[in-house]
Amino acid sequence: MLSRISKLTQLMIMIHGLIAAVISNKFPQILTQTYNQTLNISDTAILTCYVKNLGNHHVTWLKYDSNTLTYLPLTVGEQVFYSDTRYFVSSYSTSLDKSYWNLEISNVKLSDEGIYECKISNRRGSVSIQIYLQIQIPMTIKPSRLYVEPGSSVELDCTIYNINTSSITWHFSSLNHTHKYNIYHYDIYEKYHNEKNISKSQLIIRHAQPHHSGLWTCTYKRQRRSAKIFVEKDDPDLILMKVTVNYGDYWDSPNSKIVQLYAIAEAVATKNPKALGKNEKNHFQK
Repeated sequence: MLSRISKLTQLMIMIHGLIAAVISNKFPQILTQTYNQTLNISDTAILTCYVKNLGNHHVTWLKYDSNTLTYLPLTVGEQVFYSDTRYFVSSYSTSLDKSYWNLEISNVKLSDEGIYECKISNRRGSVSIQIYLQIQIPMTIKPSRLYVEPGSSVELDCTIYNINTSSITWHFSSLNHTHKYNIYHYDIYEKYHNEKNISKSQLIIRHAQPHHSGLWTCTYKRQRRSAKIFVEKDDPDLILMKVTVNYGDYWDSPNSKIVQLYAIAEAVATKNPKALGKNEKNHFQK
């Protein structure tokens, strides 16, 4: 009985040895495809590299250095060579021949942005994939929508957080696509204001005219925020306003009736009180 168990054990060892030999003769594959990853500043980045038939090879993570135009090694296997303690390698197997080798970067900074490479190589050759990591920073534009009469002053504030920069640029797209307008016209100017980790660009239009109507966009690197400006002369019989309508409220006029609205609606109301229901008249006279 013991001899049978011993022979069975030897057979299992031989089978595992043969499997290992077959696997070792296959060059490793990286199953992950090249991809882009976009994160906000202070997030944790997990760059994934899914490997098949790794055998005795090592997974190496590298980062492209634009100064030397080469890839610099960060990790080999589970050993991290980069001095930054925010970098860490995690690995786990999903089957006998497949495993994940992930590069993790905690509390990402703008300096972490760039091209990373997962690579497996030996004297026979190499396989690799690239991952482009893009870091976004909080960015706002206020107001995002504005209605003004001709001759009014317009101010748009574009704010970037967690960085000091003067590299904010403005672009304009007219509502009338046939009209070409120079953003750096005499009636438009910019003001910059930097505080600790906050950068603000203020676009000011001194005497807004209908040709200023359109989409105004502030840009920093690949990030952008846009605001719509409408410069229109009020019709003496119409007022354009935004109305918050709750469940059960209604709009009643000689021409239309809207019941049970759930969201914020933009409505055109006549100035003539006789055309409004009692509830609407009181609402607009507050």
